[in-house]
Amino acid sequence: MASLSFLQLLVHPTLKTPLYFHEQSNTLSDEFHQDSFPFKEGVPILLPPTTKLSESNTSSDTFEPFDYKAHYQLDAAVYDYTETSKNTIELAEINRLHQQILHQIPLAAEWILDVGCGGAWLAKMLTPKGRKVISMDISDINPIRAKKTIPHPSHEALVADVFALPFAANSIDCIVASEIIEHVPDPKAFVHALFQVLKPGGKLIITTPYNELIRTSLCIHCNKETPHNAHLHSFTEAKICNLFPTDNFPFIRIFNSKLLVKMGIQSAFRFLPLWLYQIIEQPIIYLTGKRAYRLIATQTKKG
Repeated sequence: MASLSFLQLLVHPTLKTPLYFHEQSNTLSDEFHQDSFPFKEGVPILLPPTTKLSESNTSSDTFEPFDYKAHYQLDAAVYDYTETSKNTIELAEINRLHQQILHQIPLAAEWILDVGCGGAWLAKMLTPKGRKVISMDISDINPIRAKKTIPHPSHEALVADVFALPFAANSIDCIVASEIIEHVPDPKAFVHALFQVLKPGGKLIITTPYNELIRTSLCIHCNKETPHNAHLHSFTEAKICNLFPTDNFPFIRIFNSKLLVKMGIQSAFRFLPLWLYQIIEQPIIYLTGKRAYRLIATQTKKG
């Protein structure tokens, strides 16, 4: 069962009114509007019945609208994100990305929200150290699986939509959204929604492929152009900077040399500590002009 301290963070996903736990019915309810939200296998399901964004404007300028809630529920059913890659090169790249994200999380952060938690690697890394992690996803499969896989008292799970976040304003210390923003229908609204629930002084960490060439194929089921890996957007430094609030200063870091990744050399350095790897990598990026394979953007909310 979810902890009381976690439940106290939660609000109605659209009205932002307080929610109260009812043990008899095992629900969270808004007393005034009488809206009720269930738990599934101990995980609160705080999805609104409908949202404007789910009914329209659910694509980029290039791709047609789609039902993203249904898509990612099915995606979670088809793919098990707790599985570890068997590809040594890919695994080295993923592990180095995780190291960089962990390096950016403030030590003082109490509540850390993992948006689009997938296999819940963040909870796996941090909860043994006593850090409080909320594994959140729009599907119910990934958070429930995450909670079962990592049944730590510091680990909470939640089914919710970023565009209707069920957190009180200024309640979360740090938010990690790794490899998510390229999938969402409206990146600017995505960033805005996350900043609303960050505490003053809280930190947002976003990672995404850098300047990606989005490839497409014709879907055999619907005969429509479909982006590979469901990526709707590609980001450069300038594009992602434009998504952040102007009254805060974003810290942008480019990492993972494209040359090292493409040639598979990165895996040879996989045992090096992060600081030493960066000393080797940065001159290679500068000399080759192959700036990055991924980028990380972090911003601290103005206090």
